[in-house]
Amino acid sequence: MLIPLILMFYFIYPQALSVNGSSFVALAGMVGLGLYAYHRFPFREVVTALAALFVLFFIYYSLSWINKAPDGYTIGYFRTQIAWFFTAYMVVLSIFKVHKKPTFNTFLLYVVGAITLQSLITFLMYLNEGIHDFFFSLQMQGEYTEEVMNEAGGQRLMGYGIGFFGAGALSGIGLIAASYLLIRMKLSTKGFVLLVACYVFMFYIGLFMARTTVVGMALGLVLIAVLYLKDDKSVKKQAKKFIIASFFLMFAGYIFAMFYFSGFSTWAFELFTNLFEHGRLETKSSNGLEEMLIFPEDLHTIVFGRGDMGFWGSDVGYSRLIFYVGIPGTIFFFLYQFFITKLSSTKDWGVNTFALTMVLYTMILNFKGWIDLNFILYSIFFFFVFYKYYIYYPKIHMEKEFVLPKFKTTVKTTE
Repeated sequence: MLIPLILMFYFIYPQALSVNGSSFVALAGMVGLGLYAYHRFPFREVVTALAALFVLFFIYYSLSWINKAPDGYTIGYFRTQIAWFFTAYMVVLSIFKVHKKPTFNTFLLYVVGAITLQSLITFLMYLNEGIHDFFFSLQMQGEYTEEVMNEAGGQRLMGYGIGFFGAGALSGIGLIAASYLLIRMKLSTKGFVLLVACYVFMFYIGLFMARTTVVGMALGLVLIAVLYLKDDKSVKKQAKKFIIASFFLMFAGYIFAMFYFSGFSTWAFELFTNLFEHGRLETKSSNGLEEMLIFPEDLHTIVFGRGDMGFWGSDVGYSRLIFYVGIPGTIFFFLYQFFITKLSSTKDWGVNTFALTMVLYTMILNFKGWIDLNFILYSIFFFFVFYKYYIYYPKIHMEKEFVLPKFKTTVKTTE
């Protein structure tokens, strides 16, 4: 299980491992594509997904051409998307190799495990200079130089492999995944305690990296509420225990945070301080978002954008997207994510709800900064494609000749 965990870790945090000056997915994507070719391009759903990505690329590249803008970002962005896509294939393949018949819960446990591991490494880097220097030497140095990290480190905890806004976004994924498991996976007492402890640890370490983590926590609690009320497969008693246990663990975590991160506490807990003392759910940063929601005034930019993902006076994702590719291009940006989610849909309402939650999470985060979480959608997509061909089809066709597309394994089935 160690290999899938390591692959999942660097899949989620590709900047944590420098490969000839590039991130992990630059190499892993080529390996994943090679494996997919070696397995004789088994899944027709992949063609559909890549066709949708090509349509999005064509739209964005055409807008760059219309605006006579440099196309370096557009080409680089879609090259990265393809690398993410085939890295997801490799990661999910490793999970199926190890577990043979994994469930979606198994997949999410790897996600939670990887993000908990990153939180632990980040914490140890903060405590020990030798550990910090070792892991810092492994990660990419281009975006966050040592000087930048030292300067920001006086204000917040700098995460291994990522810092600032993105760190909170990824910690939020771990919290949402853990929330899903706590409402839908029957856990032993030991497993329950361990998962809740991971949840609280991810929250506090994520919070001290970026306060965006709170969004993931809130959306995870909403997911629990929705599944509790609407889903027959939810483990309601376990969810109630989580709410009670998390209250005490959050308090213990607060004591832990004040002891180890007293210098960050005012900044990290600003949202909660304002809520309890002034009755307002806000921070100085969130109050400035309204001013950062800039909308173009000329019709050409509204329709066609400016074809360049530059800084147009705002970090807000929606503003940057509109200036980049206009309103139609911005709509297609999110429609593509919904389409990948649709390709991943199953008969399990709860699973589909989790995938849609990831898209909703992306949409909320773009009120703060520009981000996509397509990598997690790609991994969900590949999990259910693998599941469809290697578990579901052989299960429903028990006695007729049926050929699995990847390894050409013959199974006797009835039809």
